[in-house]
Amino acid sequence: MHLIKTLIVDDSPDECRLLSVLLADTADIEVIGSVHDGPEARKYLDGMAQFQDRGAFPYPDLILLDFEMPRLNGLEVLARMDQTRETPFIVLWSNSLDHLNSSAAMALGADLVMKKPANCRELYATIDLIKNRIYHPYSTSPNPETHRAGMGKW
Repeated sequence: MHLIKTLIVDDSPDECRLLSVLLADTADIEVIGSVHDGPEARKYLDGMAQFQDRGAFPYPDLILLDFEMPRLNGLEVLARMDQTRETPFIVLWSNSLDHLNSSAAMALGADLVMKKPANCRELYATIDLIKNRIYHPYSTSPNPETHRAGMGKW
């Protein structure tokens, strides 16, 4: 199995650093970078501006995407993703799901919509779930509300 190249998209630099540190010791996960708002995420994914060198800024296999960000929120980032290329596994998460339309997020390409993990145990359980879905794309989801229908990843 290869390392899952992971991009963290979150407007909190502290949260990006914390996730990077916690995921550094996680088997099969390689954090390839973090960006701090929607437009920066778009530039990274499109290989534009400072992210042109795909050797230095590889295309991710996994995106941990915060919903609540300035300029473009997580849903807006999803809506602007290039649908002509292979899409990464996308986790759209937030500290609160009150204002997040899970159905719309799934329709736009999110593979998992959830509340952000509150502690290390929850984070590692989420990463285990993600790895299982990436490595076993045709397994069935225990909860049909948490998968994207018809995309072959669940």
